[in-house]
Amino acid sequence: MAPIAGNVSVKPLNEPLETFRLRLQEARSKIDRPIDIILIGGAAALLSGAVNRVTEDIDILASSETVRMLREAGILRSPIQPVADSFLCLHPDHRKACIYLRDLSFPPKIRVYRLSPLDLAISKLSRFQQVDIEDIEAILKKEKIAKKRLLKRYATARAYYTNPKATDFNMRLLIRKVYGEDFDLKRDLPQPEGGP
Repeated sequence: MAPIAGNVSVKPLNEPLETFRLRLQEARSKIDRPIDIILIGGAAALLSGAVNRVTEDIDILASSETVRMLREAGILRSPIQPVADSFLCLHPDHRKACIYLRDLSFPPKIRVYRLSPLDLAISKLSRFQQVDIEDIEAILKKEKIAKKRLLKRYATARAYYTNPKATDFNMRLLIRKVYGEDFDLKRDLPQPEGGP
């Protein structure tokens, strides 16, 4: 995993995070090489401190090799759900901005991170259910994320996403709700950084 943006303590852990931690602890003797797991979704929103709600599952991003090892170790069952990164609108450098979670990690074999608040907010545009909208709004407010910064990161993320038309529509609704402004894709969206 790339540079760590922070080191966050999550005590005390609540269900299902405690179940996740206990399963990782049990699995570490069955893991034969270092793995990285990234928390996304409600668990990451909860750990960001922006939201105070219950989550019933633990959505994770992990390489296919890591998912295989976790499955063989017997921990990939409810409430833990692997999610394909192609399902989410993610900046190609999202791993570099992830935040290390010491209390959920078992170094050197198992390292657990969460998406950065900005990348988490953008990833939630992919599903955009009511709970996602509430999470995004809470994250943007807590982190004081300016519209310009959000759109700059989103412009590159959408260039790599499989369904940018859906997230563009969701972004339009979000900009109006959070910033009270209209959003015109051609006028307001900056050029993506790099290229797909």
